[in-house]
Amino acid sequence: MRQYADLYDAAARDELAGTIQEEAERLTRFVTNLLDMTRLEAGGIVLDRQPVDLGEVVGTALQRTAPVLAEHRTVVDLAPDLPMLELDAVLFEQVLVNLLDNAAKHAPPGSMVTLKGRRHGDTVVLTVADEGPGLAPQDVAHVFEKFYRANDGDRRRAGTGLGLAICRGFVEALGGTIEAANRTDRPGAVFTITFPEATFAAAAPPEGAILE
Repeated sequence: MRQYADLYDAAARDELAGTIQEEAERLTRFVTNLLDMTRLEAGGIVLDRQPVDLGEVVGTALQRTAPVLAEHRTVVDLAPDLPMLELDAVLFEQVLVNLLDNAAKHAPPGSMVTLKGRRHGDTVVLTVADEGPGLAPQDVAHVFEKFYRANDGDRRRAGTGLGLAICRGFVEALGGTIEAANRTDRPGAVFTITFPEATFAAAAPPEGAILE
């Protein structure tokens, strides 16, 4: 574009710049996944646990995935009674980014991607659901394996096959579990993260309380 700027009008330059940015962001996701997998396999994950507001982490993850979700309808449904969790916010944000990116890859444009959070007894459950074709029976047991890529035709965007493996590694490092299944209400896949009570952040003492 710098060398041949005179050949392009403003609209063409804007389109080219958008393509460059999109491809650069895609490359960044690839490199991030490769580095994250290297850290996982080397045991180099050092957790920085802090009380985390799930709504804030979800908001940041949605900002990061806005370009890949641009052609989808995104719905966020977080219950107001969700507790703060003791998590590494950076790692958990990457989990959500990978799940949202995966949903965008496998669901058609115009379909809905839903992120829901609920408290069930002594657990917090978050789900990311899409309206794609769902998981083939042979894929359900393998989607979290490194380099495994489900085959759903030419619609899928290119990927490394590491995103879901990293999700499992990070979630388990944070003390939770993650499962993959097909939706029961309509076609599509749903990924479910469950955090036990052991990850709940301790309630802050009332203002002015004397700590012994």
